Amino acid sequence: MKKGKIFTLALLLITVFTFNFGAVSAAPESIKVKRAEVLSDAITNHEYGFVYFTTTDGDALYCMDNLKDPLHTGDVAKLADTADAGIQYILENTYPAKPTTDSPEFDKYLAQAAIWWYLDDTNQGDNQLSDEFRNADASTDIYRMIPDYIKPLVEKAKKYKDNQPEPKMEATIDGDALALTSDNKYYESRTISVDLSGASEYTAIYEGGTKGTVIVGEDGKPKTSFKAGEKFKVRIPAEELTSDTTVAVKISATGKIKKAKIYKTDDPTRQRVVGLFSDDTPLVQTINLKASPNTESVEVVVPNTSANILMLSVAAGITIIVAGLSVIMYRGRQKHRA
Repeated sequence: MKKGKIFTLALLLITVFTFNFGAVSAAPESIKVKRAEVLSDAITNHEYGFVYFTTTDGDALYCMDNLKDPLHTGDVAKLADTADAGIQYILENTYPAKPTTDSPEFDKYLAQAAIWWYLDDTNQGDNQLSDEFRNADASTDIYRMIPDYIKPLVEKAKKYKDNQPEPKMEATIDGDALALTSDNKYYESRTISVDLSGASEYTAIYEGGTKGTVIVGEDGKPKTSFKAGEKFKVRIPAEELTSDTTVAVKISATGKIKKAKIYKTDDPTRQRVVGLFSDDTPLVQTINLKASPNTESVEVVVPNTSANILMLSVAAGITIIVAGLSVIMYRGRQKHRA
């Protein structure tokens, strides 16, 4: 029989509510808490063990303060802080995001124990777990929860403590000048590439340019919304570019990274709870481009007016002389005949 099935018998399920399995919602400013389950103590064999919480929307919550008074169904808790990446690692690798066994009750128990153990080991807790719990041996920890599940999870989480992932966006282009296309119809930028981390799409809009300026995808068709990995160019009709101009391209995306969000009530004697929610981060970058119309000059031969007048005068003089000689010769022939 699998360990998970054994623990199904060992852990007492008092109340069951519907909750999300691995769903991640944007972190709300406040939540209403439900006491979803009370689990029996599977390691020290006390009468009662851990309380498992959810929000009224079904998002999983775990306790951050074992020694304080527990929350009750209907309590309103406000967003207070973001836990470090170690807590996030535990939440991402336990129930409900990533069940460890085929027993949900077992997974919830080890997740809660791992969070308190981690807080103690990283000096963020105040003896969250008793020595009796931490030093439990096979006589009470008959399913080897501590050595096989809890401690290995905590050790991995400690390695991630200071490695909080953040969404990123980087747009790159090889040069900022637009060049005339081979068909002389457009001035076009080089390809703009956008690398995204923690986001799946982005938009690109522009300011400046001319009336007909457009952003085009890799297929040459105008568009402003792109999926991760897609590239684009900026294009200006050549006939519209009559002087130097600039184009500012604003690239925007929304990064969504799962983070461990801490909630607490206004009563400092009550426990804080932590859950896995998405953290929306605006990502913006602007690329400035420039375009100049081609100003290649065509050599035009300007006539030398003075030389032309002289040549015309000489030609006219020669014409007059020739005409005079012709008249003289004509009259001479007439006299000879007479």
